This record gives sequence, C-alpha cells and structure tokens, in this order.
Amino acid sequence: MLYGGGQEDNYRPGTENTGMIAGLGMAASLVNKDLEKYESHMREVRDFLEQQLKDRFGSSVQFNGKLPGSERIPNTCNVSILGQGLQGQRVLSRCPHLQASVGSACHSHNINRPSHILLAIGIPCEVAGNALRLSVGRHTTKQDIDLVLQDLQEAVTAITAEEQSTQNSC
Repeated sequence: MLYGGGQEDNYRPGTENTGMIAGLGMAASLVNKDLEKYESHMREVRDFLEQQLKDRFGSSVQFNGKLPGSERIPNTCNVSILGQGLQGQRVLSRCPHLQASVGSACHSHNINRPSHILLAIGIPCEVAGNALRLSVGRHTTKQDIDLVLQDLQEAVTAITAEEQSTQNSC
C-alpha cells in the first residue's frame, strides 16, 4: 500500500523523478552497448585472480560454488583459505587494501556464522567460515589483483604465525 502526497486525485503518493528515470535509461543503454567487453574483461581478471590464488596458496585454497558445468557471473570469486584461525572476517581485518565480503551475497549480517547458502550447497562448516567473496569490476587491473594477493599473503602469514605461537605456548 502506498501513502503520501495525494497527487492525481489521491491516485499516487508522489511525483516521478523524470530526470533520474531518463538518466537511468541512458546509463543502462551505455552499459548494454559495451556489456560484452566489460564481461570479457571481468572474466579475464577474475580468472587471473583465481589462478594467482592457486599459485600462492596451493592446496590451501578452495573455490566455493565453482562447480563443473555451472555458469558463474564473470566478476565474482568465492574462495576459502583453509587453515586454523583463517576465518574470512579475521583475514579481511588484516588487509589494508582489500575491500571484500565474507560468506555469500545472501549471507546474513551475523559475520560469526558461516553463510547458510554455502552450507546448503555442501560446503563444510569450517570451510564456509573461512570464505571470502572477492569481486572485480570493469576497471580492475592485474596490478590491483597483485596488491590484493600481497595483502592476503601477509594476512595469512601473520595469522598462521599467531596460531602456531598460541599452540606452542600451551
């Protein structure tokens, strides 16, 4: 139910912002014109990111939702770095340059629980808890990816050292 200003004999509660509507239409038209180029670039950069993650972290990296035969959006990688203490939020808190999310796009605001979406697709709880959702855009470069990977490498190294130190002190 809509309530408001009573325009058009109380038929609707407001005035459409014609300028913004026209602007949105023009923006959609411009994006659509170059959509294939944007999609190709994002897929290339995302694939580069995933390959670099594999190269740096080896078997400690697991890609979530990257299932054989499934289609994926070109700009997103959901990855878990496996290991004690490497929960997504903890890793992100150590990354000064990386801006990312934990879990899945449908994840609740409770960052201390693994995403119910990842759990529903069969990702084990301890893996889902370490999930990072990394996105690239049409302006993301391979140099940006290198900086993010450096951030991740330093964060994982520091957390792993802390975890080992804690285990050795008990």
